[in-house]
Amino acid sequence: MLFSLSWLKNHLETTASVNQIAERLVDLGIEVEAVEDESSKFNNVVVGHIIKRIQHPDADKLGVCTVDVGEKEPLQIVCGAPNARDNIKVAVAKIGAKLPNGMEITKAKMRGITSNGMICSARELGLGEDHTGIMELETENAYGTNFSETLTDLDVIFDVSITPNRGDVLSVYGIARDLAASGMGSLKTLKNVDDGTGKICIKQTINSSDCSFFSGISITGIKNCQSPMWLQKKLEQVGLRPRNAVVDVTNFILMDLGQPLHSYDSDKLTGNISINNAKGGEKYLGIGDTNLTLNEGDLTINDDSGVIALAGILGGESTAVSDKTQNVYLEAALFNRSRITKTGQAHQVNSDSRYRFERGVDNEMVIYASKLASNMIKEICGGNISEMDSSGSTVKETTEISFNPTKVETFGGLKMEKSEVKTILENLGFEVTEKDNNFKVIVPSYRTYMNNDADLVEEVLRVKGYDAIPTVLPPLSENSVCNTPVVRGLEWTSRYFMPSLGYLETINYSFISRKNAETFASGWVSENNLVELANPIDEASMSTMRPSLLAGLLDSATKNIARSVNEIRFCEIGKTFYENVEQSHVACLISGLAKKTWQENDKNDQLFNIKADLNAMITALGLSIDTFQIYNGGADYYHNGRSGTLKIGKNIIAYFGEIHPVITKQFALKGKTYAFELNLSALEKMKSKTKPFITSSYQPVSKDMAFIVENDIRAGDMINTIKKSDKDLVKSVDLFDVYAGDNLPNGKKSLAFNVTMQAGDRTLKDEEIKTVMQKIESLAVKFHKAELRDS
Repeated sequence: MLFSLSWLKNHLETTASVNQIAERLVDLGIEVEAVEDESSKFNNVVVGHIIKRIQHPDADKLGVCTVDVGEKEPLQIVCGAPNARDNIKVAVAKIGAKLPNGMEITKAKMRGITSNGMICSARELGLGEDHTGIMELETENAYGTNFSETLTDLDVIFDVSITPNRGDVLSVYGIARDLAASGMGSLKTLKNVDDGTGKICIKQTINSSDCSFFSGISITGIKNCQSPMWLQKKLEQVGLRPRNAVVDVTNFILMDLGQPLHSYDSDKLTGNISINNAKGGEKYLGIGDTNLTLNEGDLTINDDSGVIALAGILGGESTAVSDKTQNVYLEAALFNRSRITKTGQAHQVNSDSRYRFERGVDNEMVIYASKLASNMIKEICGGNISEMDSSGSTVKETTEISFNPTKVETFGGLKMEKSEVKTILENLGFEVTEKDNNFKVIVPSYRTYMNNDADLVEEVLRVKGYDAIPTVLPPLSENSVCNTPVVRGLEWTSRYFMPSLGYLETINYSFISRKNAETFASGWVSENNLVELANPIDEASMSTMRPSLLAGLLDSATKNIARSVNEIRFCEIGKTFYENVEQSHVACLISGLAKKTWQENDKNDQLFNIKADLNAMITALGLSIDTFQIYNGGADYYHNGRSGTLKIGKNIIAYFGEIHPVITKQFALKGKTYAFELNLSALEKMKSKTKPFITSSYQPVSKDMAFIVENDIRAGDMINTIKKSDKDLVKSVDLFDVYAGDNLPNGKKSLAFNVTMQAGDRTLKDEEIKTVMQKIESLAVKFHKAELRDS
């Protein structure tokens, strides 16, 4: 939100400097993004005097001016303005100046003549639209004086960021009120307004519970719709484009008092006005040629012809005020915040009006704001003001909070006198009554975010200043932390372990688009079990809770690769959601093109690396990979021939492999992408089997064994079988060769394993080794119909 210092001082009597105001705003919880002094736009622009102008020898429309800018030697400047002549004062942009329109002034040659600057027009200086000639100055300032000193209406612009709960400071008056409450001056009384006496031309009816108050004032006989310069400048300073006096006044009131208003051209209305909920399917053309198809429940403003406005969000093109408008109907209303949010999100329409209604407007300001706007329109445009006609009520239920002032210390850590707490609350507009050392606090109408005593503590502390809270080390707990959920321990281990494998942890939103949710639903849930948000931040991209972490990881990969990050290794530990059930998952993703090295020319096929990282992750969690069954193929979003699934019985524990090319194309990723997902919640009931690392001083024995098996026999299953032959002596089994072809029957393949055996208390004898190998052969035949291959 933008506002100017002069506008602030319309409501705040203060002698504070710009820096003091900015610092105090930050203390009050209003973040100051930037402070711009308008005079800084004219650095290196000075008052000059054209001593002499002569005709350019090679250009009919150019002149060569000798200009005094207060330096030892005058400047030679080529100028094509028709009013450039001898003995006038002008604004001169010297070399190095950067004008408000973005133009940078450099030394240049124009038709062979060097020009050492530029003599400026009003438009080039951002002071109007006139560019038919250069500005002629009437000033007593000496030559060489900064041009800004000739201007009397330069201002300072504050750019502030308002948190969503602070609807009370979404106006210049609200910010002035907060500053005054903190001792940064005194709040000025709002100006008096006159009631209209004219006849009410249009009646209205409220037919929806989403509108608690609706009022209208008719202003007839308008003769001039041109806004005065002061009003145009005020709006331009806060980033709004002036249109016509009626619209400009409603925008001014919006920024000044925080109350949205809407104006209609009365001559374009048909009959009277009603406030209704849409039935669904109605067509509506909003201002700016915004075509909408309304949903059931959308709050609308109607006349006898149909929908003329989307209440609190967007006015209609058919009744919009123009420069030719002669009669105006001015609306001021109070709408349900939730309804405004739902409708705005559904149609993806954002407006300043919607922004304020969503965050809460002051019920007690709506009538005053409407009357002030009608007075301003009459003052600028002439005309006659009618009485206000209204339906509903601006009165709302009073919020009362029982508050013990000692909670400022127990909740906030700052000991304060009861009287000081009371003074701060009263300065903030609260009505405070003391009884039995407690306060009964009545919340003012504009503080729509106040609900309990914790909110009051925050109010007191932000006015007192958080820097007043003493620094105190937290006390050590006398009791050790116990009963920590197992899954939390798994999350901690994962978070510390994954970076050791080279992954960078990311944090993504838990809500994604419906389209992406459906894409990744096949892994852990079904499409019917997805969790939809009742009130999404963004209907298009944040409507559904994520069923998988991969949607966020793939999106992060896309954004990073677009910024020339060639190799992506991302991980995330977080929650997934379905049927109102949360599960803790860890996921890792590899994408992009790895750099080639002299040791490895191609590191871009990461299929077995991602599988190895999953195995390492499981081992780090204190579990054995042998516990799980491995199956070919993963979820639908994995490449069917290059992925796998880990299970315990029927329960899916993890997926790993290459992401399906259709999915990588959907996310605009080039090349292959690999990932694994591990369900930590599914591991919660499994006991960690981490064993101490023990070395043996006795020699290990390594033997190679090759088996002929059917093509559908998996090497992993064979390895598990070999390990079961003697759990004490068989230490490791590694697959080192797979062969299918000549000398083997059709449908057969050869799997060769290296088996390492070792005892912890003795050197193995030949008979023991032979016995183990015979048992391996026996089990391979029994479970896999394998045939030992001759060496």
